[in-house]
Amino acid sequence: MTFDLVVRGGRVVTAHEEYDADIGVEGGSIAAIGSGLRGAREIDATGRLVIPGAIDGHVHMRTERPTSVYADDWDTGTVAAAFGGLTAIVDQAQVEPGSTLADGVAKRLAEAEGKAVIDYGLHVNLREPNRERLSEFEGLVARGMPSFKFYLTYDTYKVPDDVLFAGMQEIARLGGLAIVHAENDVMIAELGRQNAAAGRTGARANAAARPPELEGEAVHRALALARVAGARTLIFHVTAADAVRELAAARARGQVAFGEAVLHYLMFTIDATDEPVSGTALDVGPPLREEPHRRALWEALASGTLDIVSTDHGPRRRVREADGTVTTPPGTSGVEVRLALAHTFGVGAGHLSLQRWVGACCTRPAEIFGLTRKGRILPGYDADLVVFDPERRVTLSHANLHSNIDHSTYEGIEVVGYPVVTIGRGEVLVEDGELQVEPGRGRFVERRY
Repeated sequence: MTFDLVVRGGRVVTAHEEYDADIGVEGGSIAAIGSGLRGAREIDATGRLVIPGAIDGHVHMRTERPTSVYADDWDTGTVAAAFGGLTAIVDQAQVEPGSTLADGVAKRLAEAEGKAVIDYGLHVNLREPNRERLSEFEGLVARGMPSFKFYLTYDTYKVPDDVLFAGMQEIARLGGLAIVHAENDVMIAELGRQNAAAGRTGARANAAARPPELEGEAVHRALALARVAGARTLIFHVTAADAVRELAAARARGQVAFGEAVLHYLMFTIDATDEPVSGTALDVGPPLREEPHRRALWEALASGTLDIVSTDHGPRRRVREADGTVTTPPGTSGVEVRLALAHTFGVGAGHLSLQRWVGACCTRPAEIFGLTRKGRILPGYDADLVVFDPERRVTLSHANLHSNIDHSTYEGIEVVGYPVVTIGRGEVLVEDGELQVEPGRGRFVERRY
């Protein structure tokens, strides 16, 4: 048999095993795994790794105005993702308070139409304490959006514990996933007032108003509510050893709880915010931590206490203030470099095995977010594949990346190992440093559990 496409001679690495094989693709799906396969088109992967397409479940492809500040829309952001070995993302419908969730979702889907290069899904964000919105969850789950995000902080977005709990009960009934941005809003406000009274400003003062102990408290509270409600729950952007311990305790008692490591918390400590121009982009919430917390994140990722690596990709371009000062508003780039950075500083540094790297970047995201045809190299799954050169050295810079950025969060960092071919549903998206497809070929993916 001659297949549509064969990826030939590579070292296949999955979340569970490694072996040498050819992969045959037919009709957009993986059709065969074996040796001596032949295809109408063949890609030679000799000396390279072949892994499932990577998935990032925490991104922001911005469409807000002014667009001169927000860097990546659905087009540039998903092009960058494809160059970075991603074949799917799960973005967010950040529904404005006062709008129905259905209206917010429709607006977000319309923004993506005709632009995305890779496949995409949506989380739905409840950003107001309105119990009437909870009645919309069932219809959204039926439409393939079974994950709902709640903020425990930020004045305009936060929901109180009773609304969070009621939302979790509904999610449990529907078999969905609750996602929580877990911080202690009351204490952030109080410590912020103390900072202001003492004249303390800047990223270190902001971090001091969000101490790791209180992130741990917020994670404990969110998981306690989820346990009573019976809801599967993912904690976004875990940054503190205190929060890791709460996740480990929840799992030890049999709770279905997941944790996310975000790339910049794995890569940097609070010291990175001291850089006068680019450091302001890292003044984020939750904040960067001291080295012991960064080390704890790598350990938790290796053990599986933290399940996945995401990026929270939402870069902004530099701005010139009225006094002439150039700053970078908070927000990080990452979709194009996550796979390479996790390989270099995870596998290369001895934190992760190759299989755990694939698990955290490709397979566990598919499982946790309900992308039932993605994240694995098995017959019948989408032919989402990446040919990854483990020896290729690249120095990261906005000049050689594909986001609409004028700086990279990881500017000047050298990585060892880089994706060289990205295939989505059997279609070559990127090869030899060139985009091979047009915007709009990405599809909205209905997700199921």
